[in-house]
Amino acid sequence: MTYHRLAALTAASLIAGAHAAQAEGFYISANIGSTNIDHTLTRSAFTPGLPVPDVGGVGRAETTDFSGGLAFGYEYDIPSTEFYLGGEAFYTFEDGNSRNIVGVLVTDVSLENTYGARVIGGVDITDQFSLYGHLGYTEVDFNVTNSYTFAPPVTRASRSEGALSFGIGAKYDVNDRIAIFSEYTKIPDVDFAGIPEVAGGTGRINPNSLELDKISFGVRLSF
Repeated sequence: MTYHRLAALTAASLIAGAHAAQAEGFYISANIGSTNIDHTLTRSAFTPGLPVPDVGGVGRAETTDFSGGLAFGYEYDIPSTEFYLGGEAFYTFEDGNSRNIVGVLVTDVSLENTYGARVIGGVDITDQFSLYGHLGYTEVDFNVTNSYTFAPPVTRASRSEGALSFGIGAKYDVNDRIAIFSEYTKIPDVDFAGIPEVAGGTGRINPNSLELDKISFGVRLSF
């Protein structure tokens, strides 16, 4: 075997090893990103008996804040195809706060965390790069505060609401154990009843809705 042929075979082997697809199995991951909160508050009518003018209506508040999370999952490569399936449990710390004002009512929402489980389906575009979609169930923990523009009282409550979540992502395998990824997640229709109003003595409960959009970047370690 000539020197040039040996060198060519060695280079080919190194290239093949460097581009080996990630093996199936368990993994853990960590990510950081941002969560956009879209909060809708519906207040159908004014509150009688207040010392200031008041109106009803629909208010919408939007803000974006930091998030960071961990996940534990398993990936299975479908034999003789470029496709793979997976399952994952996740927990994300949220630091989002929004303020919505309709009439004299002020409703603040403070995200605490999100957690749940999801299924993942992907396709290998190259030996190292893949695209995937995910679908799951997410529980959203948050605090709600009611106050008024003119004066106290202030009332507070903690809530936990579940909703469908879905999105897309991209993953790049640095080697057979380490991968980096970026993904988008949407959590629509997180509906909840507000805190009963105390001003005016009506006890009225206003419907609220949250919609979360998350963009994250992370690192995954397989074992």
